[in-house]
Amino acid sequence: MKYLTAFILILYSSYALSLTAPKASDRITVAVSPSLPPYVFSEDDTGLQLQILKSAFKDQGITNLDIVYMSNKRAGQSLEQMQVDIAMNYAGVTSPAIFSSQSLLAYQNVAVSLQKNHFKINTVYDLSGKSVVAFQNATEFLPPPFKTLTTKLSSYEEVVYQAAQVDHLMKEWVDVVVLEKRVFLHYLQQYKESHPIKPITIHPIFPEAPRPAYFNSKVLQEIFDTGLAHIIANGQYSKIMAFDGSDYAQAVEPNSIK
Repeated sequence: MKYLTAFILILYSSYALSLTAPKASDRITVAVSPSLPPYVFSEDDTGLQLQILKSAFKDQGITNLDIVYMSNKRAGQSLEQMQVDIAMNYAGVTSPAIFSSQSLLAYQNVAVSLQKNHFKINTVYDLSGKSVVAFQNATEFLPPPFKTLTTKLSSYEEVVYQAAQVDHLMKEWVDVVVLEKRVFLHYLQQYKESHPIKPITIHPIFPEAPRPAYFNSKVLQEIFDTGLAHIIANGQYSKIMAFDGSDYAQAVEPNSIK
């Protein structure tokens, strides 16, 4: 009897898997922020995060990805409402219906100030009294003390398009900008092509933040994690991560994953 029971469970598991595993004809919708170089370049659907995602899925024979661009806040809502299959950045509370993958990479959020101001910013509390411009939804993504501290700043603003943070800092309209380090360096290089720049100080006051992808399907998440483990093991992951924020878009080979 116990063998019959085990056989039935195996059949049931296989049947359940067939209902949830993606078919070759299925389109998998991925919600991504439209403004996050070098992690995402919306112009050609490339960037560090997207290349890792595509490479891991391609390793598993999946190439039918539809990349849709929206704010992190809307992406989270769309994931929760099952309007998209995957969200690349999600600040909500993970529920039993949302499954996080292994981390694709880690963000290093930092505070950046002008060197001339000689600010001593060793912890988040040293931002007190200063004017700060952060990325959209920063109070949800950064550790809790940051959200509490915003009430003690001389001014606080969040922006969607992060190129504006570099401009505000260089024009001394703000004391400090808070954003991811690679993102800042990417926009700084772009800015200096047409504007003079001033020396800056980068204050690494936040811990590294692992960045998984978030799924509505446990099966799809497990398929992705398997592919991710494979590309890490075979060296493809290291090749993707070798590019920095200044040259990633140009360095992608013409025949790379699209």
